[in-house]
Amino acid sequence: MDNTIKFRRAGILLAYPMAYAYVRILLTGFFTEWGSAIALTALSVIFIIVNEIVRRGRRPFERRFKGETVFWYVMMVLAAFTAPFGANVALSVFAMHLCAVYSVLVSNDLLLGGKTGGFIPADLIHGFYVKSFAGFPNFITDWSSFGRNGNVSQKKQRNAAVILLAIGFVVIMFVFFAIALSFIARIDNDIAKAFEDCLAGFFEYLDNINFGTIFLRLFLAAPVCFYLYGLMSRSAKSDGVREKRIGGNISTGLEKGRKVPLIITCICAAFFVMLYILFFAKRTAYFLGGFTGNVPDGQLVSYFARDGFFELVGIMAVNMCVYLTIYLFEKRNSNGRTSVPGRILVTLLMIESIVFAVIAMSKLWLYFSIFGYTPKRMLAMWGTLALGCAALLSIFTVNRGKSHFRAGVFFTAASYIAVCILSWVLSSM
Repeated sequence: MDNTIKFRRAGILLAYPMAYAYVRILLTGFFTEWGSAIALTALSVIFIIVNEIVRRGRRPFERRFKGETVFWYVMMVLAAFTAPFGANVALSVFAMHLCAVYSVLVSNDLLLGGKTGGFIPADLIHGFYVKSFAGFPNFITDWSSFGRNGNVSQKKQRNAAVILLAIGFVVIMFVFFAIALSFIARIDNDIAKAFEDCLAGFFEYLDNINFGTIFLRLFLAAPVCFYLYGLMSRSAKSDGVREKRIGGNISTGLEKGRKVPLIITCICAAFFVMLYILFFAKRTAYFLGGFTGNVPDGQLVSYFARDGFFELVGIMAVNMCVYLTIYLFEKRNSNGRTSVPGRILVTLLMIESIVFAVIAMSKLWLYFSIFGYTPKRMLAMWGTLALGCAALLSIFTVNRGKSHFRAGVFFTAASYIAVCILSWVLSSM
């Protein structure tokens, strides 16, 4: 039998057990952190194995792992393993899902932009909704692979029918035997006691099983199976032509939308730049206390460390939105780049964001040094670091005319895992 057919069949047979494991772990969980970490890690590894099996059943010419695929597989496994110990369990589980869907797209060369980049939100929407739901029927239609590799001979069909009939016969005989045994036990107490002693452990096990919960998991695993297998199978069957066409249409649409005159974008950006300069002139002395540890008289350290922190991070997020809006709508010059005045203003805006990030980190570090580690503070540190890095990469992008979004995505993913590992180390000390 062709190995491709074997992979296809194996992918179909493993889809439902994978879905049941997903439902079992995500809905029920485990009582210990280590139990949850091992279970989530095992689930992510199972997902990788099934995806590779399905992919090789549809793409026998692509057996080797690409570097980017390995990266997202590793991120998924690490996000799963560190979830119970990291900065935020829900965020880590969400990150595991993002990496899972994105890794399927990457492994099958189905990114709208051809590689990781600014289209990543559209790629994730494409994977979470388009590929998965469009592939819902695949779990049923792909069972036809069991009849391929040549027509199944009548002899094999007869053998399969004999095996099924034999299994049904044994089940029926077992039921009859149990009924007969119950009648015998009512007549002879010795026989009843002997079987009761032998089967006591078995019946005790049955008493402890919550069949309602099991049936609920079995029921919920069905749509999960259709969803996950649909995502993998649909992606593996795609040749990427449609995705490249969609990516090209999005790029064309973005180019057509860049019609806002330079004077308008520069005036708007200048308002933000001047606002922050005024803010720095008025509040710099106050915020420098985070670096020196000097707290204004009559103010608690805890209040000073928190005062303005989340507002600073919010300003950084707003600045990033301002930059992206300018990037999407400003009219470009003849060589397709942002104009010189626009580059200067965006650079100043991003430098101000980096200063905000440094001030926020100083306040957070002051809080750490006095009150110690908590997962929420670690998560705040990661968010500040990620926004600061995004501002720095934006400066490179606007001045060099080359997008650094790809580097930002990789840094954000890797830095989050690093923070989760650091959180785990600190919590175990």
